[in-house]
Amino acid sequence: MKKYYYSTGGVKHGPFTLEELKKQPITPDTLIWYEGLPDWRPAKEIPELQSMFSQTPPPPPSTPQHSAAQPAMQPSSGMHRGNTSYNLNKPPKSWLLEAILVTLFCCLPFGIAGIVNASKVESRFYAGDIEGAIRASEEAAKWTKIGFWVGLVVIIFYVLIIIMAGAAQ
Repeated sequence: MKKYYYSTGGVKHGPFTLEELKKQPITPDTLIWYEGLPDWRPAKEIPELQSMFSQTPPPPPSTPQHSAAQPAMQPSSGMHRGNTSYNLNKPPKSWLLEAILVTLFCCLPFGIAGIVNASKVESRFYAGDIEGAIRASEEAAKWTKIGFWVGLVVIIFYVLIIIMAGAAQ
């Protein structure tokens, strides 16, 4: 079975089956490659993809035509989830560095959970699973923050016990 790759902004995505590739955000000028092609080609030159681009819609009107009942749609390159806004052109924060520091300096189990989730962020994003990347980022943040705060509380209690033991002597 032929596996396809596409490139956006110098970043390679794939491999995909033909059906999976057709679900990706490719345009006629998106560069495509598969084993057997000598180099990357625009999608419009790949015979099995040409049907995707044969039905070209008319150009949009030069001035927005909307009524007061229908507000104009604002173009967006982002996504909102809860109180957080995500840029869909780059992966969400991975929390990998923070999770490693939490693991090294205080809370091994929470830090490892943070590292595991942090390692999923970029791979899911570049595979096209934006929602999965956001969920992994949120999970990594949650476990890293829990580890940080638990570690901080344990250190504070430890210091208080040392101070109280020193004062009792």
